[in-house]
Amino acid sequence: MISDKNFLQPQWNANRTLLGYWGLAIFLLLIGTFVPFTDIIHNLFFLDTLVHLVLYSMLSFIPLVLFRSRKTAFLFSIAMTPIGYLLEMLHMMVMGANFSVINAFANNVGVVAGIAAGFIVRLKSHYERDQTKA
Repeated sequence: MISDKNFLQPQWNANRTLLGYWGLAIFLLLIGTFVPFTDIIHNLFFLDTLVHLVLYSMLSFIPLVLFRSRKTAFLFSIAMTPIGYLLEMLHMMVMGANFSVINAFANNVGVVAGIAAGFIVRLKSHYERDQTKA
């Protein structure tokens, strides 16, 4: 017989892994905000903009997959937008750089892409659960 503790263990491991990825993305974002890089890195094939896009899409995707409550998941995901602006402003104040409109746009595009991908994954898992019940 399967006990409830053993039955829920794979779900907890998956959630812990997702939280680890989310924490790693926050850590990388903070490093990118406060560690000085040369202009070569920022201008090399828009690498900086691409990193912003990927990190913010991860940061908005993971809460949508992690939380069961749709409202909580969406609020955590959409909260990445003001956090992106806050970090851009902090980067401007601490590093003395100009405000990067391209990076702010990449942040928002990443948030929207992460929400869209998370919504698709939630919808897919919802319909898979409905099919297993039938």
